[in-house]
Amino acid sequence: MRNTTVAALVYEFLFDVYWQIDAGRPHNDWLPDEHGVMREAFYHMHMSCWEWSTSVLEEVGAIKTLQMHPNRSSPYSYPLMTLDECRVADFSEFETFDNYCYAMFTFRQLIDQTSAREDEVNLAVRSPQFLEAVASKDDVFPVEDIDCVKFRRDRFEEKVMTRWRDPMQRRIFQRKDGAQK
Repeated sequence: MRNTTVAALVYEFLFDVYWQIDAGRPHNDWLPDEHGVMREAFYHMHMSCWEWSTSVLEEVGAIKTLQMHPNRSSPYSYPLMTLDECRVADFSEFETFDNYCYAMFTFRQLIDQTSAREDEVNLAVRSPQFLEAVASKDDVFPVEDIDCVKFRRDRFEEKVMTRWRDPMQRRIFQRKDGAQK
């Protein structure tokens, strides 16, 4: 079994946030953070692929949710880390198989949302690190050539969803010690 690191998937999630922010310009909302500083906001559109990835990013401290209303979850957030900072950050306290399964389940949603062809990863919306840090390290992603990476649903089902459905006690992304941020 070959698995990429949780850190590599976190990087892909943050890359996706920056990619979405850049693609949305000039229509992005600028909203005040907790200190009144205006931030260009990432809007997850209440779509599970971005809701889940932003929850992972918030847990590791890479983004922060902009609180619009005191008792409701907000669909807006802003990055706290640059991509360079994320690339070198120490996420070792999150490197567990359950977190890997959670992150891969989430990443599959992003792949499904952004790929035009079934079972093929749209490399145009993945980071430049994807081939080396994710695809070449994980047996879910057979690399056919530099321009074509597949997504093996059978392998994903076998290793990720088997864990997801049966012994995974809590389907949350958390530190090794179980403490929530």
